[in-house]
Amino acid sequence: MDRKPELLPSRVDGGLVFERASATPMGKPRRREGGRVLRVTAPRQVARLSLADQQRWFQTVITHPESVAGGIASAGEATERVISAGAKTSAVEGLEVYHDAYRARLIDCLIDDYPALNYALGAEPFAALAGRYIAQHPSRSPNLNAFGRRMESFCRTQEGAWAGFWADLARLEWALVETLHAEDAPALAGEELARIPLEAWGGAKLLASATLRVCRFDYPVNAFFQDFKNGGAPGVPEPAPLALAVYRQGFTLWRMVLTPAMAGLLEDLVHGATLDAALGDMEARILDPDALAEAARNVMAWFSSWVQCGFFRSVELTDRTS
Repeated sequence: MDRKPELLPSRVDGGLVFERASATPMGKPRRREGGRVLRVTAPRQVARLSLADQQRWFQTVITHPESVAGGIASAGEATERVISAGAKTSAVEGLEVYHDAYRARLIDCLIDDYPALNYALGAEPFAALAGRYIAQHPSRSPNLNAFGRRMESFCRTQEGAWAGFWADLARLEWALVETLHAEDAPALAGEELARIPLEAWGGAKLLASATLRVCRFDYPVNAFFQDFKNGGAPGVPEPAPLALAVYRQGFTLWRMVLTPAMAGLLEDLVHGATLDAALGDMEARILDPDALAEAARNVMAWFSSWVQCGFFRSVELTDRTS
């Protein structure tokens, strides 16, 4: 048979009566004074929320993109009903420590993804830009790999003469991030190409690797980025069109500058055009006969280079008569 908790003898110490037991005390502490028994006010008790509710509340407050006060309002539960003050700080002050640390971590993540953009703007302006980005695009995932994916479009909404350059630089750096995290796949082998009949090539589709990005820019961001990586101090360049292939081989990231003709052809192939259709579009785009003749002479060299660099993962043959 279960036994009730056994009360141990009470003792008096400095006017306080202590009731000790093997379970929760049966009553509040009492103070003896002048023959009278006085009740001692018990500390305020924090509301007993479920663990899940406490976690949701804490997450909402800490991850609020603007402030602890905004997070508390969003969480829908007053602070004093969830947590107690510390010995030297109020409950809100304690929350602000965690809120500021979380925000600082997000800014650090953006600096990791956009080191050249951080340099181009300067540390303080970039931190301010990152703060506005966090407010508009708060993190929604426990994995921060994709957190900075909207930086290019966000930069284009900013005021300033160099917003277009910032956006182009962000596009380049995010292409590097995406390529770094892309799923690896075996590159198209030369033996596989050799097995394709010559008459089937016109209807062939070259399926792009996930580790390839083809980007166009209004600014020469590749030279700026390389100068920055080499430890230089590049300034904001004047606008100049640029096409670039960003790709990965093994664990190494590469950037290949493309001529307009190369870029157009490669973009068509990446978007699923057959070889015949892509070459036809290239001829239609190049109006200068000499430039067209030069492109035609170089096409095979382009393909050889792209295959060697792992731009394609396989070939899909289609029926050209359908």
